[in-house]
This record gives sequence, C-alpha cells and structure tokens, in this order.
Amino acid sequence: MPYVVLIADDNADTILLLRRIIGRSGTECEYIDAPGGREALRLASERVPDLIFLDMKMPDMDGYEAAAALKTNESTKHIPVIAVTAQAMLGDKERALAAGCDEYLTKPVDPQMLIETLKKYLSKGLSGV
Repeated sequence: MPYVVLIADDNADTILLLRRIIGRSGTECEYIDAPGGREALRLASERVPDLIFLDMKMPDMDGYEAAAALKTNESTKHIPVIAVTAQAMLGDKERALAAGCDEYLTKPVDPQMLIETLKKYLSKGLSGV
C-alpha cells in the first residue's frame, strides 16, 4: 500500500520537483497537492497523509499557521510536518519548529536531505537514491 504524501506549496514547479525527488527514493507514494495552507488543512483532515511537506510562505495561510493548526487538530497532530522553504534567515528554522514542524529543509532542496528525511519518517519500503 503506498504512502500518502501531502505537498503544500503555491509553486507548481516545486511540487513537481519534490515528487520527482521522492520518486527517485524508490518509495511508492500517492500524492496530494495543496496550493495553500487552507487547502492543506482541509486535505490533511480528509485524507490523513503519512507525511506533509509544507512551504512556509503561501498566499492564503502561511505554513506557520498551517503547521500550528495541524498540530492542534486531533486527527492530524501525529502527522510529521516537514517545512520546505526559501525562508532561511536567522530564526526562521526555530520559528518553523516552534509552529509545529518536525523538520526544516531549505530551498533549493538538497535531494539527498529530502530522501534522508523520508527515510526518517517513513521507516519501511525505502531503497535510497
């Protein structure tokens, strides 16, 4: 049975890139895409994915708000949330983790780091790069 991975990002190219990198890991995944934080919350509640990749800067609801909402919702609080963001200034990582993200990856995404993060949170069915 494939893992369900939610990718929330307002940039379609980033979603495509993350899908390609995950695909290279050998992990069988079903993808759910959300162009914003509100849609990510709705889809996460409906589908309860195994892992969420969350952009921190989106137009309707930013990733900080979305992460906090995910972690306070009884049905989604157990889902690992990985911040994937271009916001890499001093304090941004701490802010993302404080909002409820479990990990913090910066853009441009390092494919090996992304795959290592998958291995950490999805413990079975991974063959590496």
